[in-house]
Amino acid sequence: MDKYIKILEDLIKIESVNNYEELVANYILDLFKDYENVDTDTVVSYPGRNNIIVKLKGKSAAEDRKVFAFSGHLDVVAPGEGWTYGPFSAEVIDNRMYGRGTSDMKAGVAASLCAILDIIESGQEFPGEIWFLGTVGEEVGMQGALDLVEGGYLDGVDAIVIPEPTKRDNENQAIFASKGSIMYTISAKGKAAHSSMPELGINAIMTAVDYIDKVQRQFDEVTANPNYQNENLGSTINVFSMIEGGIQVNSVPDNVKLVGNTRTVPEFGSKESIKLFEDAISANNKDESKAKLSIEYDQVLDPAEAGKDNELIRSLIAAAPNKNVKVRPLVGTCELSRYIHISDDIQLVVYGPGLTKNAHIVDEYVEIDEYLDTIEIFKRLALNFLKTE
Repeated sequence: MDKYIKILEDLIKIESVNNYEELVANYILDLFKDYENVDTDTVVSYPGRNNIIVKLKGKSAAEDRKVFAFSGHLDVVAPGEGWTYGPFSAEVIDNRMYGRGTSDMKAGVAASLCAILDIIESGQEFPGEIWFLGTVGEEVGMQGALDLVEGGYLDGVDAIVIPEPTKRDNENQAIFASKGSIMYTISAKGKAAHSSMPELGINAIMTAVDYIDKVQRQFDEVTANPNYQNENLGSTINVFSMIEGGIQVNSVPDNVKLVGNTRTVPEFGSKESIKLFEDAISANNKDESKAKLSIEYDQVLDPAEAGKDNELIRSLIAAAPNKNVKVRPLVGTCELSRYIHISDDIQLVVYGPGLTKNAHIVDEYVEIDEYLDTIEIFKRLALNFLKTE
């Protein structure tokens, strides 16, 4: 067990704050370099930001055998100020390891790696293959997972466990669905003039106000429409969250930037939401008296709804008999949004060590016992799933 605690400690000490995932990938490569039945590969998303794929092949890894995978992101958010212990020191105090990423989600990454290592070193035979996917850029955009999916690297994978921290309210939640998320920036370009002669200008703020009112009314109708309700995730919602414009008090403003976030469900998803935005922009731009609008999408994550009663979920519940496992949806987003596009029958679940509420906080921690328990659960889960016909 000391070895597995050391692996988590080593990962926490790598400061992969929204970058430098290559250092984590290299560490993982080193963990598996001496095993003949393990293949490793790296996939570059950005310079110095490498995704990693580890493939452990079973004794009977025929083409028709199943592929089971763990997937964890290698980046963490910035630590911020006010830590009791160093955010990258991996201090262990009273059964808790403290540090940025202990909960979100290097404990999940380490538990996945240790489960695979334990299976290798115990000589456990199994059919099929067990993979680990280490992804970059999850905290901003989830580009790594997107590159793995679009590049075809995950074709043939049957099931993926995403070990984000899912413990809350005395439950170890198994997440099978999540809302999508569209983050966008709308720009309005008008014409400046002196405020005493506004007729000579085009007020970008007034155009933005009109657009906000029109689009939000349309989204409110979508939110209230029973035809667009999802049984597990609720409804699509939109929030205009930031606005900036103008240069001084006595000038007609010639520019505005408007930022917002839409949370989507499958019944009114990314495609429909984007069309709503762009139809309103097109209508606005036909009016020469208004500022011209344009939109950029900073992030488009699709809603994801996987099965809630399948081999993967049943294998997880069987692997964790001493945990209060409850199958739940997630109103936020995670890499489910990327992996749902692998295939029509891909099996997905989010389950991992750590309290959900500890993600991104000062003095983030994971309980050592929970981490070690998860290693055992992950071993049984992978083997249970692969042996299920």
